[in-house]
Amino acid sequence: MPYGFSILKILMKNNETNIRMYKRRGNVISNHELYSPNSSQHRSNKETNRLTREAICTALVFLIQEQSFSKITITDIVKRAGVSRTAYYNNYSSKQEILVDLVDSLIFEINQKLLPYTNELTGKAKEPQKFIKVLFEVIFQQRNIYKALQSAKFDDVILDCLNEMMLSTAHDKSDENVYRIYFKAGALYNVLLKWIQSDFAKSIDEMTKICLEVYHTPMSQE
Repeated sequence: MPYGFSILKILMKNNETNIRMYKRRGNVISNHELYSPNSSQHRSNKETNRLTREAICTALVFLIQEQSFSKITITDIVKRAGVSRTAYYNNYSSKQEILVDLVDSLIFEINQKLLPYTNELTGKAKEPQKFIKVLFEVIFQQRNIYKALQSAKFDDVILDCLNEMMLSTAHDKSDENVYRIYFKAGALYNVLLKWIQSDFAKSIDEMTKICLEVYHTPMSQE
């Protein structure tokens, strides 16, 4: 992860007050802190960079919900994030690089949440039902980010990250097993993409049931 950067909760909406909060590894950062990354002089440069990157990532997610990705300018991003252009270019060279950071953060979160349900020796799910349900729960919690990535036509990066994530936990790296992994990653990617495009029309339990039915078909068995 670049700069040790990981957003475990980029966006949470309170229905009454619409207060946004941000969480990283159990530490909650308020709106005021996040949008004023240089306000505390005692912060280290590393901490300031982390807060700046979080502010920029969050700003881009909001902007994508308001207009097409291609029309968003660097000026739009720094204005929404409350950072200078210098701070922006110290951390990113393009809008696409921000999206890569977002995807890295999402994959990191998925890995952390699924670890308890993964067999350390084989890299496979110990309890498929819990594994799949937790996966959909994590996706749903960060649905605004996934929708933003889809709107920005950045879906292929999600697939690349899924491939990398599943390959990294596989102990069997034979050609045959690598093909299996790509098959599963592709299937999972398409299911997630359809769910995102439907604006999460089906519930988490319904999606879990659908995936389990596919998981238990003869074609999916190893």
